[in-house]
Amino acid sequence: MVVDIINEYLKSNRRLVIPSFGAFVTKEDGQIIFSELLKKDDGVLRGLLVANGMREIEAAGKIDRFIFEIRHALMQSGVCPVADLGTFYRSEDGVITFDPTKPAAVAIPAAAVAEPATPVAPVTPVTPIPVNPVAPVRKKPRATRGGGFVMWFAAIVIAGALFALAYGLYTMATAPDEDLDMQMEAQRIPLIEIPKKGGE
Repeated sequence: MVVDIINEYLKSNRRLVIPSFGAFVTKEDGQIIFSELLKKDDGVLRGLLVANGMREIEAAGKIDRFIFEIRHALMQSGVCPVADLGTFYRSEDGVITFDPTKPAAVAIPAAAVAEPATPVAPVTPVTPIPVNPVAPVRKKPRATRGGGFVMWFAAIVIAGALFALAYGLYTMATAPDEDLDMQMEAQRIPLIEIPKKGGE
């Protein structure tokens, strides 16, 4: 179906973009050429498939399947004849060229390209793996069951020590300091009486 729509559309239009693949362009003499430079999806091909009764997602799947079949054949043998359309070739540099001569016997019939058994989801670009891999994250070792008892015991000892310290400070602040009173008494200078003049 995709091939039929491409052929029909190019009879009356100059260009048809196959998203993320390339574009078929009709020259003034009627010859069809293929260009990899025009890849941006303009929605025309998908719109044509939808106009022929497909749902949007099914149309996207048909287009992706069409592209996949061609690329797969080109990677395997470097040649991909498509019935009623022409033959694609892949050079050693990876450049795709197209011969519009319609092959009589084809490796991939138009029906196989155009009518997959099940719709294929749109192809998502694969993110490349970074060159410098990130060092693996070390997992913290799990605490053993005995560690819980030790931690509780240490917490109780620390709490007891803090309580004893607080109690000691409290008693020092509130209890009378008898030693200090005794030292002050010992250092107290006795008053010396000065005799008065004139026998007073």
